Amino acid sequence: MMKAYFFPAALSLFLTLTPSPALAQVRSGLVFETARELFARGDFDGDGRSDIVIVDKESGKMRLGYQLETGLFAWVDNRPSGIKGVTGISIGKLTAGPGEAIALTGPDANQISIVDISNRGSSAKPQILPFEAGLGPNVVTVLDVGGVGNTPAADLFVGSIYNSPDANLGTLLRNDGAEYPKISESALAGVPAKANRLSLKQGGPDYLALLVGADALKVQAVASGKLVDAASLTGLPAGVDYCVGSFRAENSRDFLVFKPGESQVVFHPLLESAPGKLEFGKAQPYDLGKPVKAILPLDRAKGAGFAAIFGEGQTAGLFTFDGSKAPTLAQTISATNDLFTSIAATPNGLIVFTQPATGKFSTRYQLYAWAGETCTPGIFGGLVSLADNDNITIPDIHSRIMSKLVEKTEAEMQPYTNAIPGTRVSYAMMPIPAGEFTMGSPDAEPNHQADEGPQHTVKIEPFWMGKCEITWNEYELFMYPDEERRTRGSVPTDADGDKLADVITHPSKPYVEMSFGMGKDGYPAIAMTQHAANKYCQWLSAKTGHFYRLPTEAEWEYACRAGTKTAFYFGNDPTKLPEYGWFEQNSDFKYQKVGKKKPNAWGLYDMCGNVVEWVLDQYDPNYYRVSAQQGTVTEPWNKATKPYPHSVRGGSWDDEASKCRSAARRGSDRAWKMQDPQLPKSIWYFSDAQFVGFRIVRPLKVPSAGELQKYWTSGVERD
Repeated sequence: MMKAYFFPAALSLFLTLTPSPALAQVRSGLVFETARELFARGDFDGDGRSDIVIVDKESGKMRLGYQLETGLFAWVDNRPSGIKGVTGISIGKLTAGPGEAIALTGPDANQISIVDISNRGSSAKPQILPFEAGLGPNVVTVLDVGGVGNTPAADLFVGSIYNSPDANLGTLLRNDGAEYPKISESALAGVPAKANRLSLKQGGPDYLALLVGADALKVQAVASGKLVDAASLTGLPAGVDYCVGSFRAENSRDFLVFKPGESQVVFHPLLESAPGKLEFGKAQPYDLGKPVKAILPLDRAKGAGFAAIFGEGQTAGLFTFDGSKAPTLAQTISATNDLFTSIAATPNGLIVFTQPATGKFSTRYQLYAWAGETCTPGIFGGLVSLADNDNITIPDIHSRIMSKLVEKTEAEMQPYTNAIPGTRVSYAMMPIPAGEFTMGSPDAEPNHQADEGPQHTVKIEPFWMGKCEITWNEYELFMYPDEERRTRGSVPTDADGDKLADVITHPSKPYVEMSFGMGKDGYPAIAMTQHAANKYCQWLSAKTGHFYRLPTEAEWEYACRAGTKTAFYFGNDPTKLPEYGWFEQNSDFKYQKVGKKKPNAWGLYDMCGNVVEWVLDQYDPNYYRVSAQQGTVTEPWNKATKPYPHSVRGGSWDDEASKCRSAARRGSDRAWKMQDPQLPKSIWYFSDAQFVGFRIVRPLKVPSAGELQKYWTSGVERD
């Protein structure tokens, strides 16, 4: 189940073409585009209320807001769209789901993605349509295309570029629920951009509005199954933009054409002189007094109007406009140290979205309520994060794991060494038997700390654990996917696993050399966040078909002790530690190659030194007290609810002997990325934690797909 964030926001009409004071009728409206985002609205869940999607162009991630009732809006975890580098989106009735779906495309992907977003709680798998009608699909629009074979379902217009002999093509695709065959195709006079569905009245035929080339705005009919010019504006200044509203009357369709960076806006009414015969009426220019970045239609308390975002987004003007008299500025609002990204009407006012002046995408919203001709600020809040979750691949990864399952009982568990498919890198796993142990340290143990008690009995199920800590040889395959892909041509691989693994979000390019000069070949990987370690586990699971994750804190200590109750797994004498681990007295002030010291009784190396190791748990100094009150506890896991602190175990090359004890605990800290130059700080790397690494476990019992997601996110999708 995906998390939902509830914000009281009455977001009923978003970029609408027809004003409506009621919520009963939802009509999908214009797609509004900024340099980095695409905004659209529709009834996603089929409940008759308007919902919102904000698409991050670069990643293709969708932030969805579902209006559960007037004034209550739920934002769910961002969902992948199946496409990166998105340049076009549209909303409409494409699937059998109860609501409207979203279609997305981008020229680099050379495909169309259709996503059923009707389920508020979980993400549907995108339906990917290879686009064979041309190369480089650039825009997509959901609309009803007439002609032979028409059905009640919505169809698609796709504008593509990089074709031959005609570079730019407009293609109509029939929605057959599966293949979307081509209906017709027409050459376009230029690159298509900013395409939207347009209708003149409820129940009337759909039209297509789009910019073509550098200087034309076209409205095209599709009732015949072909693209037919219905009305055109040509000779426009290069780089123009437009919005559509109902300024003259409720059923009018009027265009405002403007060039970002200039103060003039030109009004073009769209007229229907006879059924199906359209033309643009007399153009009327108006000067808004300031350079305009964007114009968006609004339904005001008294008549129609629009919002103009000025400059780089620092201020916005709210205008009344009836299509006959010059627009009147009713109010100027400020983004207050942020920049406006979008503005939309609500039943009783409007909502604005903003981003930090140095940010890349919208992070906040602010509600305003109409009070006569002006509006007053109301509720504000933050939008959900764009942090990675990769949940769309989890059901497929789970199916792959179950199909490759061999060992089903503890008796079948053996040590094994596995090569990562498509690479020359291997790793070793050791079986850890089921059992009970006493977790924590007694008060009398030298260097005992309060967070190590009280001791309590814990029951653990069988699992495999990494013989050694994850090395750079393994981890850099995940860090640098392009290099990993290059080896697949000469090394046996698994295409199904590669496909799943490639979808998982990989770390961003590190801002420094992450070994800090301490060595890579055979050395432990370090300075990754817990989020990064979790994502490596998900990636490796997809690649190999085995379920890997971080150990819980209880599993880690159980495996470290290997049946012992002493301070160290080799006894109580700290003078023997140099035989078993790297710590401050013998490490030469840096980490060392894995597996060079003596292992514990279960064949695990470096459990008491070299690097401290991530575990799944939220660090809580009082958590053992809760466990001790329950008697014997089975598989305890203190699931995280916040980014800091997470637990790390095991001691490092930089630690004194007391911190390498089997029971020693500590938590992560924001200071571990103090020198990180990025703003915001990286979710992948700790610049100041050169002592942190991890090792993996593989439980014998494979959990459900829903549980896999919980393990690979550890409750938060942060560091």
